[in-house]
Amino acid sequence: MALRGKVALVTGSSSGIGAGIATVLAREGAKLSLTGRNEKNLEEVAKNCKTEASDDVLTNVGDITQDAFRKTVVEATRKKFGKIDILVNNAGITGISPLQSTTKELYDSVMAINVEAPLFLTQLVAPYLIETKGCVVNISSCGTSTIVPGFGIYVMSKAALDTYTRYLAHEMVSHGVRVNAVNPGYIPTQILSRLLSKEDLAKMESAVTKETPVGRAGTAEEIGHIVAFLASEKAAFVTGECFRADGGYTMTTPVLT
Repeated sequence: MALRGKVALVTGSSSGIGAGIATVLAREGAKLSLTGRNEKNLEEVAKNCKTEASDDVLTNVGDITQDAFRKTVVEATRKKFGKIDILVNNAGITGISPLQSTTKELYDSVMAINVEAPLFLTQLVAPYLIETKGCVVNISSCGTSTIVPGFGIYVMSKAALDTYTRYLAHEMVSHGVRVNAVNPGYIPTQILSRLLSKEDLAKMESAVTKETPVGRAGTAEEIGHIVAFLASEKAAFVTGECFRADGGYTMTTPVLT
């Protein structure tokens, strides 16, 4: 229960990695403010979290790329819990984007949720994190350390998030606020099943796991455990870091330096 009494705001928590993060933070005693666009899924995640620790779970359904919704979420969280200790910028999308088929619409949507939303949500939450000497954890991708064919726009957005993580850590350290990122490897979630056929998804998973030294895909809860560590006092000496959690995948593939 390393996070007992802490208040965590987790975006994109209605499924996938966000749901896994929320579950682990609840198990560690955190009070949760969860956001997502799928109301049914978000309520199911909230229900599961309540069985893990307590009934201290707030949900807000909406689009985190919208400034009005971001303000609503922050205000509702403060109203219910009185403070914010932890911000987890998890909400994100991807898209297949070879140069010749990339569209302005895809670029705008990926950048809006993967870069713009975490930047301006963090701006809103920052004064409250300064009050609590809290922390920010951004969810990035191990793709920023290798080549992921066909996903250039997505990886570019996550590379921007990595860079901003380091800059924000430098900016906030004097206020007692830590900022880190987690860069997951392949985690099977709905985000890819919406893009690829079952056959193509199976081929991709087989290829990735073959190149992953631990020999398997990761799980959302494994990412949640890393987030919980970074959000806890056990990581009080850690800031400005981007933690790869990819089963060793980027050790065996070309790394960009």
